Formats: sequence, structure tokens, C-alpha cells
Amino acid sequence: MKNKRNKVFAKFRALESGILVCSDVMARGVDIPEINWVIQYDPPKLANFFVHRCGRTARIGNTGNALVFLLPAEDTYLNFLKINQRVVLQKLDSCDSVNNYLPKLRKFALKDRALMEKGAKAFVSFVQFYGKHECGLIFRIKDLDFGKLANGYGLLRIPKMPEIKGKDVSNFVPVETDFNNIAYK
Repeated sequence: MKNKRNKVFAKFRALESGILVCSDVMARGVDIPEINWVIQYDPPKLANFFVHRCGRTARIGNTGNALVFLLPAEDTYLNFLKINQRVVLQKLDSCDSVNNYLPKLRKFALKDRALMEKGAKAFVSFVQFYGKHECGLIFRIKDLDFGKLANGYGLLRIPKMPEIKGKDVSNFVPVETDFNNIAYK
């Protein structure tokens, strides 16, 4: 994995500009000059990972920005980080006008089985990660809106998994199709 990681990293560094999507494997020990933003879709499992993730930007006297997405009920995580990591975050106001990309995502998934499967795998990984978070009192899996979360991943149907069994998914409308006929592109 180290060789693969190094190849991907070298390829990315050679680009004039780009977006690198990565896991916490890239949170430490890498130096990419001129990173302007670190966007954290999920709250790191361990509080010190938050600092390491953000450390990809604003290095060695440079300035940069970091963003972490939190649900309104998760705002106590801000105090947790302030106490445990001495990090003070500012809350950004939510945006009222948001483009709805769900139809486009679903259209892509209906044309490519690999994309459909990757969306489902990402959804399952996030739910399992969330359920094992270090701050289980803040990140409570029972409070997740699984329907909206599934929409966010552009899913055509919600995968069967124990974490969702018996939960309300009324905010999700599955796509009616023969999933066996979705081919790999």
C-alpha cells in the first residue's frame, strides 16, 4: 500500500491544481505545498486526527482554511475540540439555496453498476464509522436521518445493514428498476 500511496501522491503533486479525496491515511506525514482548503466530510474518529487533517493547510507560516461538516445536534463537538485540542472553530451559517444534484447522481448510477456499488459502499462505510465514533455521546447513530444520508450518497436503494434495521428511512425514495440489468460501464 505504501508504494501505491506514494505513486498517487507523486501524481497529485505534479498537477497544477486539483482535488485530493483521501482517508486519514493522508492526515499525517505528507507535505503538499499550497493547499488552500481541507474539507472534512466526516468528523474524525479521534480528536487529534482533526488537527492532523487541518495540518495539511496553513503549514510553515502559510494560511489556509479547514471545514468540517456537522449536524446541528453535533455542535457540542466544537467545545470538545476546544477543550481537548485547543482548537477554536467558527460556525458558518447554512446556505438556503442548494443545488439538487440527486437526480444527476442517480442517473449516473443507473448507467454504471460500479458507480452504484461505490455509492453503497461509501454509505455503509460512513454509517459503520459513525457508529464507532470516539464521541458516541455527540455522534449518536440513532439520531442520523438515514434517508437523507442515503440521498446524499445518490443511492438508488438503501443497502441492508444491521445499523439501519427498523430505522425510519421515510426521507428516502428508492428508484424502481431491475438492479440486475445495470451494467458495468
